Amino acid sequence: MKALALVSITTFVLFFTSCSSSKYVKYLKKNTEVRLLSDSLHFNSLTKDFYKNKLFLVGEIHEVETSPRIDLAMFNQINQHTNVDIYLAEMDIVQGYYLQKYLEGSNELSLKEILKNWAVYIGSISEQYRNKWVKMRTYYESLPDDSKFKLIGIDKIANFDLVRKILLEKLPVQYHTAIPTDDEELIAWSDSTLSSILALNELAVEPNDISLLKNIQFNLSNYPKIRSRDEFMYTNFKRYYTQNEWNNKTIYGGFGFAHTLQAYNYTLAGRIKKDSLLPYSNKMVSMNALYVDSRLTVQSLVLPKFLQDKGEPFTRFKFSYDNRLFMYIKGIADYKKVTKPNTISLIKLDAKDSPYSYSARGTKTKSLIHIWDGFDIIDGTSTTDYAQYIFFVRNADWIKPDKE
Repeated sequence: MKALALVSITTFVLFFTSCSSSKYVKYLKKNTEVRLLSDSLHFNSLTKDFYKNKLFLVGEIHEVETSPRIDLAMFNQINQHTNVDIYLAEMDIVQGYYLQKYLEGSNELSLKEILKNWAVYIGSISEQYRNKWVKMRTYYESLPDDSKFKLIGIDKIANFDLVRKILLEKLPVQYHTAIPTDDEELIAWSDSTLSSILALNELAVEPNDISLLKNIQFNLSNYPKIRSRDEFMYTNFKRYYTQNEWNNKTIYGGFGFAHTLQAYNYTLAGRIKKDSLLPYSNKMVSMNALYVDSRLTVQSLVLPKFLQDKGEPFTRFKFSYDNRLFMYIKGIADYKKVTKPNTISLIKLDAKDSPYSYSARGTKTKSLIHIWDGFDIIDGTSTTDYAQYIFFVRNADWIKPDKE
């Protein structure tokens, strides 16, 4: 009995003790750039080889306050060194269209109207995300005409009211009364009628508008068949790549963390990387954020009562990848060893002789209480198969939601 108790205690201690590895820490000290949370985010360690990539993906947990900052800062930095042609957004095609118009100076729709029902829910109900687009608009206005980028949404339709609005704007007036007001009827109508309308009016409508409308029709008619957002975003990406001849374009995308992991065959990044007809197998980079001692915004109703902020619709949830109860990354102690509290650090995982190139340390997750989904590491893969850079974020706050 005593022996069993000793084994249990030893197991408990081992499980709840974080250990760093001198081999990994030695590597990280040479390949980590640390910035204070209060600093402007510009990373001087990024080399000329980094900017030779043609597809840059930044992965985040949307509900952490550093996420819109990192997205905006990385886009600006990459665009300064190699002009970005396309900004891929995790939103639908029509939201992307109107957000592009907003960047160009239009005030017809407010950001709240454009972002309503956005798949990135916190982005539709927070001032911090709206401020990101305000800053992006200012930056866009500062660019010379020959350096301006185009924002394109590749996610499934989220705002059907905006779809109806753009149909009224772009279709000849005789078809306006036929546009259904019910979402399901609109989807069916797009499949049965809209394609015929576009074929009949191809010469009467501006070529750019015809292309846009055909893509909207594609998104609407395929809406009921979508089983995976990643798969559909990939389908849209490849469709637009072919239509717009993106083979020589530089593309940037800010997405949720799960979409940018390259090793899996079911993620957006994984599908793009493994598609032999696309030119990105060795020309894309994923830069994903990991968090320690931070907070994120969670709808209280999805949490057990003992974890909720009592009486609040949203909880300022404590989140840390070194929490062995909820989410623990093996090797997180190595990252902590070379960074400091209240910082955002850029870690290059795939430098020469990197130990992360032949091990899953720094990526593999485990937990005792399953609130968040972890990621199963594929046998035979290494950390650099999933991402090539890490933003290691310490002591970030939540995204404050709008008051109801």
